[in-house]
Amino acid sequence: MKTNRWLKGMAVLIGVGLLAAGCASTPESEGGVYGDLEGLDPGGQVVIFWYPYSNSQEETLQAMIEEFNTTNEWGITVQGEYAGNYDEIYRKITAGIPSGRVPDLAVAYPDQAAAYADRGAVVELTPYVESRRWGFTQAELDDLFPFVLQTEDLPQFQGRYGFPLQRSIEVLFYNEDWLHELGYDRPPQTWEEFREMACAASDPAAGTYGYELSINTSTFADWVVSRGGRMLNDDATAYAFGDQAGLEALTFLQGLLEEGCALLETEEYGDQADFSAGRVLFTISSTSRLPFYRSAVSRGAGFNWSISTLPGSLEQPKVNVYGADLSIFRTTPERQLASWLFVRWLAEPEQQARWVRAFYGLPVRASTAELLQDYFDENPQYAKAFGFLNYEIAVEPGVTGYDRCREAIGEMMQAVAGGEDPASWLTRTVEKCNGSLGE
Repeated sequence: MKTNRWLKGMAVLIGVGLLAAGCASTPESEGGVYGDLEGLDPGGQVVIFWYPYSNSQEETLQAMIEEFNTTNEWGITVQGEYAGNYDEIYRKITAGIPSGRVPDLAVAYPDQAAAYADRGAVVELTPYVESRRWGFTQAELDDLFPFVLQTEDLPQFQGRYGFPLQRSIEVLFYNEDWLHELGYDRPPQTWEEFREMACAASDPAAGTYGYELSINTSTFADWVVSRGGRMLNDDATAYAFGDQAGLEALTFLQGLLEEGCALLETEEYGDQADFSAGRVLFTISSTSRLPFYRSAVSRGAGFNWSISTLPGSLEQPKVNVYGADLSIFRTTPERQLASWLFVRWLAEPEQQARWVRAFYGLPVRASTAELLQDYFDENPQYAKAFGFLNYEIAVEPGVTGYDRCREAIGEMMQAVAGGEDPASWLTRTVEKCNGSLGE
């Protein structure tokens, strides 16, 4: 939704007042949303950046912000502010959009960015990405992993409303030593192999299980995708996981639990704790958890362990790549460009390497690997995960209302794990998710 044009002097005065309050204003300046982009001067702009990071991660980010502020050629100043967790930032921004009290730049998941885009509060980034003066060179574009430039993240909107600085992948964690003791020389490639290995490892009387389920919507999305299904239809008008792939996933899970080949996690990160103690053969979790698994196993049973892509019925693995992006809010062409230049700087390999070490994510640039060889050597599981970025990827729906859908899927997984009927819960959940579209 477009705002009225403001007199230039009034826009400056209001912008300064809101910046003093830690927010940006949202007037539409003369020359349109982007202005004369190729001839624009971002010099001296102040960028308010809201992020959810704390402790050592915030220290790293603030050090990076300081480096940008002292080295960028335009005299741009980024003011980074901890604004709460992801949900708190989202609530603050949605509450501030009507009055224009929003930052210039903020961390947002795709469904959150979709809600901002629906309100006309964020700018589409393609003009910046493709700008002759301010965008990426062809060599830099070629260096970006394919998932960076795809627009499927926000299927309700044609364009890019966020730029990723890292991604995570759901992977299978497995106890390598235990698997060998059971007579297997590799992790499962299909779900039937997964069942066989999980059941072979399980002895409920002894308190050992093949798999521990952590209720997680991303895991359900993986189960669906790995069976050839999808979460959303082509035109983003309805959810599509109510088909055979979704039913098979839930039925398979319930069967594992009923057969005593799996158990349900009862406390946060309980799957990690049981895995590290040698009581569980398999878990499914995010690559962002790799350092925590490494530390826990080292303190625990101390076995050899590794990761793999999830089992499936596809000829080649398809991995669920997900994470938050940086969204630029609609302010003035100069401030928007200044925000973009900071985002572009963060996407350079040197900054990406620092980001990886502090935030445990997978980078957006392939050449970052050249700066991470020592990290790969120290963290072989991470090096393996880095290679998974070359597989075909799937993304979870970046649509408005997906937060409601995620809650519904979590309730469904919990109910099915408790023995309730998979088919009726699947139908009910798809209906709830469809009702959330556009919220």
